[in-house]
Amino acid sequence: MAPPHKLETTVGWSASAFVAAVLARLIRKGIELLSELDGAAVGHLRRLEGLLTSVWLLLDAADAGAIDFTQRPVQDLLDAAYSTDDALDDLERALLQLQVGMAGGSEHGSDAGSPASVVGASRKPRSPIRFFLCFSPPRTAAASSGSAASSRRRSSSNKKSSVDLGGLGDAFEKLAQAAYRCTSMYEHVVPRKNYATILSVKPEDAASGAARDMYDIFGREAEVDQIVKKVRFGDDLHYRLGVGVLPVVGAEGVGKTALTQLIFHHEIIKAEFPVRMWVHVSGTLLLSKQLMVQMVHPLAGDAHDTEDIRELLLEQLTGKRFLLVLDGVTDVSDAQWRDLMELLQQSARRSLIMVTTRSESAAAALGTMPSLILSPLAFDDHWKMFKHFAFGSADESEDCTPLGDEWEDLEEEEEELSPIEQIAYEIAKKLGCSPLPARLIGRSLYFRQGEEGHWKNVLDDTLWEQQHIGGISPALWLSYQHLDPRLKQCFAYCAVFPDDYVFRKEELEQMWIAQGLIYSDDRAARLEDVADELFDELAERCFFQPLGRNRYVVHNMMQKLSQAVSASQCYMVTESSGKVPQEVRHLTIRTNNLLKLKMDLALQLSPSSDHHFLQRVRTILFFADFSDSDDFLEVLAEIFSMAKSVRVLGLSCANITFLPTEIGLLRHLRYLNLSRNSITELPETVCQLHLLQVLDVKCNSRYLHPPNGTSSLIHLRHLHASALFLSDIPDIQNLSNLQELEALRVGRSTQLIALRQMMQLRGTLHIENLRQCDISEFKKGILKGMKHLNKLHLSWANSTGESKDIPIDEEVLECLQPHENVKVLKITGYTGIRSPPWMLKSSCSLSNATSMYLSDCMNWESLPPFHEMPCLEVLEIRKMHSIKEMGAVPQPSDTELFPKLKKLVIEDALHLTGWSRGKSTRNITFPCLCKLEIRNCPDLTTFPDVPLSLTIMIIENVGLHILPMIHDKQSSEEEEMSTSEEGRWTSGLTTLQIHHCHKLRSLGSGLLQQQHLLRSLEVLSIKSCDNIICDLADGFKDLTALRDLSLYDCPKLLVDKFHASLRTLEISECFIAQGGWVDEYPFLFSLWTLKISGCSHVSADQDSKIEPLDWLSSLFNVYSLQLENTLFVRLSMFDKLHSLEILEIDGSQAFFDGSLEFEWLEKLHTLSIRNCRELCELPENLYTLPSLEELCVENCPAIQALPANGLPASLKRLSISKCSPHLTQRCLDEELDQPKIAKIGVAYIEGQSIISTEE
Repeated sequence: MAPPHKLETTVGWSASAFVAAVLARLIRKGIELLSELDGAAVGHLRRLEGLLTSVWLLLDAADAGAIDFTQRPVQDLLDAAYSTDDALDDLERALLQLQVGMAGGSEHGSDAGSPASVVGASRKPRSPIRFFLCFSPPRTAAASSGSAASSRRRSSSNKKSSVDLGGLGDAFEKLAQAAYRCTSMYEHVVPRKNYATILSVKPEDAASGAARDMYDIFGREAEVDQIVKKVRFGDDLHYRLGVGVLPVVGAEGVGKTALTQLIFHHEIIKAEFPVRMWVHVSGTLLLSKQLMVQMVHPLAGDAHDTEDIRELLLEQLTGKRFLLVLDGVTDVSDAQWRDLMELLQQSARRSLIMVTTRSESAAAALGTMPSLILSPLAFDDHWKMFKHFAFGSADESEDCTPLGDEWEDLEEEEEELSPIEQIAYEIAKKLGCSPLPARLIGRSLYFRQGEEGHWKNVLDDTLWEQQHIGGISPALWLSYQHLDPRLKQCFAYCAVFPDDYVFRKEELEQMWIAQGLIYSDDRAARLEDVADELFDELAERCFFQPLGRNRYVVHNMMQKLSQAVSASQCYMVTESSGKVPQEVRHLTIRTNNLLKLKMDLALQLSPSSDHHFLQRVRTILFFADFSDSDDFLEVLAEIFSMAKSVRVLGLSCANITFLPTEIGLLRHLRYLNLSRNSITELPETVCQLHLLQVLDVKCNSRYLHPPNGTSSLIHLRHLHASALFLSDIPDIQNLSNLQELEALRVGRSTQLIALRQMMQLRGTLHIENLRQCDISEFKKGILKGMKHLNKLHLSWANSTGESKDIPIDEEVLECLQPHENVKVLKITGYTGIRSPPWMLKSSCSLSNATSMYLSDCMNWESLPPFHEMPCLEVLEIRKMHSIKEMGAVPQPSDTELFPKLKKLVIEDALHLTGWSRGKSTRNITFPCLCKLEIRNCPDLTTFPDVPLSLTIMIIENVGLHILPMIHDKQSSEEEEMSTSEEGRWTSGLTTLQIHHCHKLRSLGSGLLQQQHLLRSLEVLSIKSCDNIICDLADGFKDLTALRDLSLYDCPKLLVDKFHASLRTLEISECFIAQGGWVDEYPFLFSLWTLKISGCSHVSADQDSKIEPLDWLSSLFNVYSLQLENTLFVRLSMFDKLHSLEILEIDGSQAFFDGSLEFEWLEKLHTLSIRNCRELCELPENLYTLPSLEELCVENCPAIQALPANGLPASLKRLSISKCSPHLTQRCLDEELDQPKIAKIGVAYIEGQSIISTEE
């Protein structure tokens, strides 16, 4: 790390914006209380106003790095700002206590704006001075607004006069004195060039930009192709037989993570791996709860208990192929790696772990595949990347990941460069061909396009001459200098996070707000919205690295930068850390060594000492497991008794069961995270935290209940807890500032009435157990005022639909009309017959709804006019047994019904008979539909034609006689759809499943006769359709994209023409019983995988009638044969399959009968035998298989021993599980079968690893 005197001229003062914000709050509060202040305080206020111009210049110079912020005058100004912030907090708290006392606890929050306006609950310093937003201030705005602000507050002067304002007067004095000393000392300072870019990214632009840039890589075409080939065709033994490990090795910032993210989200990879997990390690790999939480997050989200996380992972991984990315591994112990591999043991073979690392030794120790070495980009690729980020894409529709594109010769391009491009080219040459600096500087310059002078200043900056300052490249320093002061302080705060910490977007934003780093001059602005914009801008500038699913991490190099710019304000206590600096304000604890912790925190000093640094600390985050230690609770209590200025306290995953009562002493606390512990009870003193804005108690004991006084925490804006916890809060209506209430379980009608006073709710609201409410005690429109709500879920308890519930449920639903802004509405368990009036009106309350989910509404007969909802994109209807007809009222011809619907699901509508489109047959129904699922609708006989936009169609147990057709009309939103060679519009249908449709008789009368439109169909599955026949003259020959075909248990269906694109075929034994296909042309030569399943239309005695199957001789490319529950299929039938490499037998008891010779299986390397409960022995000549490498035997209890002749010498992996105890004992006995497995590299007997004793 560079010395402080060098850093201060490099980074500027990250605290300058905070000082500005505190000064704004102080002056505003002084103006509000002008008539209440004594003469001295008024004098200090006027003095501060007189210093404003000088202070602005000082802070601007400090922000540009022209002032040494380590010198005493500047530190005194910062200390005075912190003390002032505490004084303002004390005043706000006193006003709040007075307000609570006057209200008597009965009207908290009755006026949603009252607490915020009187006390500043949202910490929104309403500065009239524009400087605090853009550092371009009008210098006299503060003074001119004084009289107006004072008159607005005069009505509450009696309340204020009873509050001690002495602390506010002291704050005026200290800050005025510090400001005077500072401005006097630096009045002649000439600020250097300030690169700060005052620009806020629009949220929608930031979201799309971050998502786009997440996968923008250049010059890695060969690496991508190499990895994809390893995944699809890799011959690594560990990968083929179990779990392979592919290390990606390269220097810091070379692009390892970016490349791996591209692979992670690659369409081929998604298709190969049903389970994909990303874990950010950034250090030594430890199989901790935090690591497993990251693994399980994409599988089960956040709603799970940490105690059950290992079991949940096992459940999600068993029998499935997975891709696990371990990003940033530096080292791992053998024991930790074994534990991880044991956790992954139950997964399917051909699973993959990708490890990104800078350590070649770690790669060598972990990898089973050759490491992929990433070198720095070639300069021409680096220049393309830099141009992309600095100038943006010339064509918005171009693919920003040009893999394999040809580019012009660089010398020719240089001749055509504009002046600003020439500057950019020279800057690119200074970046060392490293992707991260290219992204950072490129995005910084992107926001200053057209300012050629600015680009020239960056090129000529003297920082380039200093190489690495504090171990950080000049490009990173320059990108930081391009941030405006608000962004600088927000980024600097990230130094509180450990290097490997994965955080949610809202988590960091709420911390910023709690620290007072977020402010707005707009009275109507929510601080969360302002923080969201700032976060998006930092993400757009590549300061945060997105991991997907709203999770982010700070890159190691950027984390070093945040630690450097935060200077001594942030400090991390670790096993190897030294003395904590006295000026620290934000403390992170990463050790559970209590002795060291006590020494480093100097807890032996008297708590009354005014000089103890804990008195001034504003953040304390614990990142360690304290194993429910009583000693730690004592240390925690001592910390709480001293750290009275703390705003943010994090104890997530600390493994505690109780919280010390001293928590109530943290009167400034705004953010409290207690999630993922085992806390059974919260102390009542939590209710003394009157300024608390965020409380997170998720994933604790299921018995955790709220303290009695929870409703007095009227500043709470975010309460993350279980539905039971939330529903047990008495007088919850007092928490009128809550921004989200995920679930409310109705027990009394007063709880439902409480929602009338909670109009700030936004996001998701789930009201449960509505059958318990008393309809007589609330009125209509109880939810109509919640204009910020996006998702609403109304659920009644499961019922049998008794008639006594019907009128009550109908009246309840009528009263729960949402605001028209609601986007998603879900109704579950409603027993009413009719739709509420607010769903039927022409000006429907659901005019902006995009998703509708109706389920378990057994009596609902007539659905609302969903076809008229202009924004509806998703409609799911499940277990609606009383619906008889769906469709529309008569409409004018050519009217588009369901104009934006993209997904339609109808399931368990047992009496649904048809679909009506009114009198006109020219209406276009759901022209934008992409996914259609209809299940368990046995009476449904008609359905409208489907559009070209449809990609997935699933029909199961439906009474259709013919399949719907594809209407090849273009909707208004399909003008850009591609055309076929014949010039016709083509369908986007890729997947078609038709299962258990016994009334379906013909394939030639529906969409399958339109094969000229089905040029994208890749997967076709027709199963258990007893009466269906193929009356297509050319079969499936024109399905040119078809890769996977299943024709299962359809005894009348025989298709004998296929396109050469077919790779996987699943058939049932009834095909073979009928002789299979009879055709001299080898039409199945393209197959790679053949699966044969037993079905109900054959019996075991049919094997004697089976003649030689000539068509099997055309399967000369099949490498995988799978048999499931077959009765008469024998191995001898496949003696022409010389290409066979994988043979999987599941429940086919007699498959090996009569098979004596295996010479033709010369390429077989994997044999799996499962669930053959009557199989008494393995084939005696198994040892003759020359290439067999893996043998798996599972759930075959009749097998008592391994073959007498032993196992193949080529065998490298053996797994025997759920078999006879006698077999297990023989395999472990040195005198019986253990010698037969002694030479096998990896052997598992009932989950127990048998180590080979021979090489």
